[in-house]
Amino acid sequence: MNRVTTILLVLTAIGLAVFVGTTHRWRFSTERVIQPGTALFQFDPDEISGISIKNGDQSFRIQRSDDGWHLTKGLEDSASPEAVNALMQTALETLVLDRIDATEIRDDKNLSGYGVLKSSLQIDFKGDKPPSLLIGKTSPDGTRQYVSFQNSKTVFLIPKDIVRLITLPIEKYRDQRLLPIDPAQVERILFQKGNSNLELQREATGWKILRPLNAPADDSAVEDLLSKIQALRLESFQSENQHDSTSDSRLDSSAEAQFFTSAREAPYSIRIAPREAAGSATVHLDPRKISGTVSSNATKLFSPDIETLRDTSLLRINLDLVDVIRIESNGLKRDITRTREGWSDNAQKIPDIAKTLAQTKVTARLPATPLEMKNCGLDSPAKRLSFLSVLSENTPESSAGEHLAASLAIGTPLADGRLPVLVQGTPEIRLVPESLLELLP
Repeated sequence: MNRVTTILLVLTAIGLAVFVGTTHRWRFSTERVIQPGTALFQFDPDEISGISIKNGDQSFRIQRSDDGWHLTKGLEDSASPEAVNALMQTALETLVLDRIDATEIRDDKNLSGYGVLKSSLQIDFKGDKPPSLLIGKTSPDGTRQYVSFQNSKTVFLIPKDIVRLITLPIEKYRDQRLLPIDPAQVERILFQKGNSNLELQREATGWKILRPLNAPADDSAVEDLLSKIQALRLESFQSENQHDSTSDSRLDSSAEAQFFTSAREAPYSIRIAPREAAGSATVHLDPRKISGTVSSNATKLFSPDIETLRDTSLLRINLDLVDVIRIESNGLKRDITRTREGWSDNAQKIPDIAKTLAQTKVTARLPATPLEMKNCGLDSPAKRLSFLSVLSENTPESSAGEHLAASLAIGTPLADGRLPVLVQGTPEIRLVPESLLELLP
């Protein structure tokens, strides 16, 4: 084989390799399927690990973590999940209006005519296949934008919706929620104002008030309060210097709320500073370690009235755990017992007792002092309703025999038509409508 033939073969092999490589890249390029009328982006939002945005001198990155989205470059803070979701959804809904192929663009000079050769406005979804999207010039009619992917000479014409989001200041991507926790994950809440404390805890049977008294809470009222707090948004953010100068001491807080979850050791804290300007108040959020302003009306949610959170039902009892209902009236005693066939004494309406007690609402409460007990006829009550469970044999937790689940002492009806009732183990006399007597056995 002579030298000329060898050179020709080498050149042919090189040309074939370049052709195959170029064709392979074209066949498997994501740009090949991006045609007018199709979406510019195609990705699964759950697979996006981060978003990088460059807007002139402003560059920042939004990073996904186990507990949500966070700004990790340009500003260290929690990112707004709503803003991130809106950005990704807008990207997925961005349609290509026109396409200028690389074959139509002869050189970099023509490419720069679209403003994408050296773009100062870029976005990159980390986790999708295309590299950064370079934002170029606006179309002559001002309603569309030329864009191109990095290291590509193909230019696309798209609507300006995603461009408007990219050009937003970084502040718009900060989480404005005061409480970035799902209310369903909150297990304990502590409200503090001055020397007063209101503590609530979620238990298997529902919410319960632990302080300043031990009492059942109204589940719907607590959940409604949590939902309203979770819906609050900061009106503005304070600078780090402002935060440092106002949050060094707890003494400058007029109220504080702490929310505890099993997911983190430290509680999420919201502290309200004394109101400085009409209509607004400053809040300090930890562990985010930021400060901002909210409407002064919103701060009322952090000083809830205990009465609005208390369960107003006279008594909630689960009859599945009850074996004996004991009725005592004027020295006479009657036991209604559970049997295999149902309740004894043909007591067909026994299940209605639990429903009646739960639906009977407490209209007022009196302290169970000796004087009030006497005035209400509860020092020696003529009527008592008790619910007992019965164990036939000893268990590690309890001995055999009767165990009191709940007991109601019923006093003498008052002149205003209210009936005083004392639930055993509670420090208050509950006043309910006298009509309760007609509904009990």
